[in-house]
Amino acid sequence: MKPMKYFLAAGLLSCMSVSFAAESVASEDMTKLLKSRLGGSVPVSDPVETAVEGIYLTKYGSKIGYLTGNGRYILIGDIIDLQTQENLTEVSRRSVSKEVIDKVAVTDLAVYPSATSETKAVLNVFTDTSCPYCKKLHEEVPDLQKAGIEVRYFPFPRGGQRGPGYQTLKQVWCGEDKAKTMNIAKDVETGTLPSSDCVEAGFVDKGYVIGNQLGVSGTPALFTDDGQKIEGYVPSAKLIPMLLN
Repeated sequence: MKPMKYFLAAGLLSCMSVSFAAESVASEDMTKLLKSRLGGSVPVSDPVETAVEGIYLTKYGSKIGYLTGNGRYILIGDIIDLQTQENLTEVSRRSVSKEVIDKVAVTDLAVYPSATSETKAVLNVFTDTSCPYCKKLHEEVPDLQKAGIEVRYFPFPRGGQRGPGYQTLKQVWCGEDKAKTMNIAKDVETGTLPSSDCVEAGFVDKGYVIGNQLGVSGTPALFTDDGQKIEGYVPSAKLIPMLLN
């Protein structure tokens, strides 16, 4: 048996029993009960052995769970290596977030490229035009650009289709230059927004779905290019070293 150098955080120790009778399950069928419980509505990845003996990592949708060897129990929470102080679950979360974000075409986003010859970092931001702190962050985008950071906006209407920024976000995405129409919507540039009746406006709903997959519950929600989530507004003076160090 491996030395007990790994700590299962309190949340992980809370077992959620899958309500099915189960004897020993072959490794290739380990996710069978979980898939049955989810009803096929959420994709479940194949289990991967973790550093903790008898515990296997699986991803269902954008969430992470740990299955016991017989596939009967799923553990929800974080695994932390006490020797290295590394949160192993956070590493997996970043991987999931990066995978989801990287699937989105950059041309579907409102992009503010680095103002330097070299792009040193990319910041993905889920934003809502009706969000005061989103506007505050947007005013500091030029500071990020000057530091070599490219900013990419995803639409995330708080409250979905009933949210106060939903129609305006659709107008932004209908613009020929989404960076320009975002500037207008966030009051850093004057001009008139286009009609919200266009094919590209459909990406606003897609952005909302993607945000929910990544656990976005409010705006602004920031993700680094390696998938790390940064909650809420962070002043550019503090954000720049976080992204470049």
